[in-house]
Amino acid sequence: MKTKEHQLDLRWLEAYRSQDPHFGLERMEALLALRGNPHLDCRVIHVAGTNGKGSTIATLSQLLRQAGLRVGVFTSPYLIHYNDQITINGEAISDQDLQTYLDSYQQLLQAEQSRAIFQGLTEFEVMTAIAYDYFAHEELDYVIMEVGMGGRLDSTNVCQPVLTAITSIGLDHVALLGPDLASIAREKAGIIKPGIPLVLGKLEAEASQVIEGIAIQKQAPITAYDRDYQVELEASCISGQSFSYHSSKRETASYQVALLGHHQARNAALAISICDVLFEREGRELLSRELVDETLHQVVWPGRMEVVSKNPMILLDGAHNPHAVVPLIASLRELFSSQKKTILFTCIRTKALEEMLIQWQELENSRLILTTFEDPRAYSQEEIRAAATKHQLEEVNWQEFLQNWQAEGDELLIVTGSLYFLSQVRPYLLKTEKSN
Repeated sequence: MKTKEHQLDLRWLEAYRSQDPHFGLERMEALLALRGNPHLDCRVIHVAGTNGKGSTIATLSQLLRQAGLRVGVFTSPYLIHYNDQITINGEAISDQDLQTYLDSYQQLLQAEQSRAIFQGLTEFEVMTAIAYDYFAHEELDYVIMEVGMGGRLDSTNVCQPVLTAITSIGLDHVALLGPDLASIAREKAGIIKPGIPLVLGKLEAEASQVIEGIAIQKQAPITAYDRDYQVELEASCISGQSFSYHSSKRETASYQVALLGHHQARNAALAISICDVLFEREGRELLSRELVDETLHQVVWPGRMEVVSKNPMILLDGAHNPHAVVPLIASLRELFSSQKKTILFTCIRTKALEEMLIQWQELENSRLILTTFEDPRAYSQEEIRAAATKHQLEEVNWQEFLQNWQAEGDELLIVTGSLYFLSQVRPYLLKTEKSN
C-alpha cells in the first residue's frame, strides 16, 4: 500500500530525463552488474509491439494471477502514480520501497559518475533497472516486462526471457525505428531469443515475414495469430467484447472481455495464447474455460476506451499514433454511430500529428478540437494553434474546456492523443466527477 505521509523525491532523476531514448544495452548491463545482475534471476515474459501491449499485459497478468502465481509487471508510461510503472499482482511498489531503491541508485551513480559508460544514462533505464532489482528481490513466479520503444536496443532487452510476444507492428517512431513496417518489425524482433517461444498478435504480412524469418533462424517456436490460434468477434457493446477463441490447446468457446473496442478481443486472445504456451511448456495445467472467462470479465486498463463519466458520457483513450487511431475510430463507429461526438485531441512532438488530424476529421457526426498540455514533450500552444488554423479547427485550453463542457443530448466526448496528456486529464475529470 502507498503511504500517504511519504512523498517520493524524484529531483535527482531530472538530470537523466530525455525526450528520446538513448538506445543501447551497454549502460543497462553495466548498471545491473553493479547490483549483482538481478535481471538474470527474473523469469521474464518480454512483450513488444506498436500498440496493444498494455491491454495484453493487463489481461495476461490477471490470467497468471488466477492460477495463484505472483506476477510482477513493468509498464510505461504511468497514467496515475509514478509507482504504477512497477507492480506485483496489481499492487504498485510502495513510496517507501521505491524511495529506498531510488536512494540506492542515486548513491551508486554518484560513486560511479566518472565512468564514461554511464554518460547518457536515462530515467527510463534507471527505472527499468529498479524494476528488475525489486522483482528479483521479491522472488516472483513471473515478471512481465513491457518494451519501452522498439525492442532490439530497448533497456528491457537485457533479460533472458522464458517467453517473448509481439502484439502488433505499425508505423510509429519512424525517425528512430525505421521508415517502413519491415524495418520496425526487425527492431521489435530483437527481443526474440534462441529456442525461446514467441507468440504473435495480428501482424501485417510484411512485418510477419520479417519476424517469423528471424524466429526461424533462432529456432524459436512460433505461435501465430490466425494460423495457430483463431479469434472471431461475436458482439461489441458498451460492456465489452464477446468473441470465440480456438487453438490446438483449446476447443472453440465463447469469451467476453470487459475492455471496450473490438481490437480488445484480439488482445485478449493473444493473452490467452501466451498463457497457454507458457503453461504447456512449463508443465502447468491450463486454466479452464470458465476461469479464463471469469478473469476476462475482471480486466481493467485505465485510459483505453475508459468511460470516466456516464452523464455526460466522457471516454478516455490513449491512441497516440495512426495505427492506434484506426481501431479506435472503428469502435466509435460501431458503438456510438448515431451519437454526436466531440474529440478533444493533442499529442507529443514525436507523433504523426498531421496524419492523425486527417484521420479524426474523417469520423462522421463529429467535431475535432485541439489543445496542448504542460509537458516538455508536448507541442507548444503556438504549434497547436498553427495546426488548428491550417485545418480550420477550434483550439482550446483543456481545463477551461472540460470545466465548461455541456453535452447536447447524448453527445459523447472523447479525450485522446497521448497517455501523457491523459495522465493529467484523468485525475482532473475523476475529481470533478467525485465532487458532483
